[in-house]
Amino acid sequence: MRAVDSVSRGSALIEEAARLAGDGEIGNSDALRLLHLPHTPEDLHGVLERFDAHLTPEARSKLTLAALVPLPDRVANQRFEPIFDRHRISGKTYTTASGTTVPNEIQYYNGEMVQIFGDCLNHALVRGVLAGSGYQPLVLKYRDGRQTAVAQFWAHNLTDTSLRPYNAMFIVVAAVREGAPLSQSSIAAHDNGASSILSVLYGAFNSATGIYENSARLYFVRLLDSTKVAIDVGRERMGTDKRPGTIDLTHHGRQIGFSVRDGAGRGVARVTVAPDDDRQGCLADVARAAATAGIPLDQFPAGTEYMYPSVARIGDGPVVSWQWRTDLRLAPQRVRPDTVAFDSSSEEGDMLIKWGFQPQVLVYIPNVRGVVTGVPEPAGQRPAVGTNPSRGRVVLIPK
Repeated sequence: MRAVDSVSRGSALIEEAARLAGDGEIGNSDALRLLHLPHTPEDLHGVLERFDAHLTPEARSKLTLAALVPLPDRVANQRFEPIFDRHRISGKTYTTASGTTVPNEIQYYNGEMVQIFGDCLNHALVRGVLAGSGYQPLVLKYRDGRQTAVAQFWAHNLTDTSLRPYNAMFIVVAAVREGAPLSQSSIAAHDNGASSILSVLYGAFNSATGIYENSARLYFVRLLDSTKVAIDVGRERMGTDKRPGTIDLTHHGRQIGFSVRDGAGRGVARVTVAPDDDRQGCLADVARAAATAGIPLDQFPAGTEYMYPSVARIGDGPVVSWQWRTDLRLAPQRVRPDTVAFDSSSEEGDMLIKWGFQPQVLVYIPNVRGVVTGVPEPAGQRPAVGTNPSRGRVVLIPK
């Protein structure tokens, strides 16, 4: 593109912003209008600098995100969903140890995800992994005396995030604080195998704020990520034991495949999901499991924000706490015998096999989105250039 074209486009964006600011404010709908005009990140930096005093917080967040992380090509835009207006991009940035600068906030706007819930037969081994953290696994207690730990296996292909697109795998244990009373640390399990998903269905709903808060913690034991920046941010700020890996996503008709490998190319897991159009059977099993556990299955209103308190640590390092939030409701379906296979050639696959992880219920999310809140502020990081201390935010300066 010729330089004159870029100048004309930038001038047109500034002129439109000036027109919209004529009534004293550039609001949320105005920001959407600007973002639909041809622009570059540099053009948006110019608008943010010149019209900072006129921007509402929602408008500033949208324009700042687009300036720092342009929307990828051929990706459905979910950046304008209400959850991202409640948890806005501030304009502050974080620079990783390897020198990559990203927005301070961690958000996920679009992608495909599968969450698999199940029992770990080797409860003692799972408990040992959490030893010294101050947490213990949530236990399922069966009527025949068996006790199992609850674990989750996540695989997702993230097509749009504040860290740019990447793929990831999570190994998660449902956990409670050590010494928690029996009523919090265990669930009476039904023999139908659906009780593991109760670990993310039991919590408290605040009707005033519209927020559901889960009772059990999500303890992130191991993660594989496809990009260095995602690994660095996770290890440096969130305390997650992130390592290199790849998650390949394929579509064959209605079947969605997730192939997970570690950084050396060793297999971790293969997951094949066929979205179930009739989930009534699984929902009935979940209802029976909830009745056995004495857990009410409430139907929360549309727009509810689901908040899952989360913890992580790397080795014997400090435990870091934060929250994973989403506005998407879970739609469970049963795991079929050929849904998932773990590979002992990788440390992660071997870990799940030794835990005796038995997948029972899955959730497939075709449009995953959410935010991470409560992440500790990075120590020793300076605000981005252009900080206005009196107003407590960052004014982006064109590069």
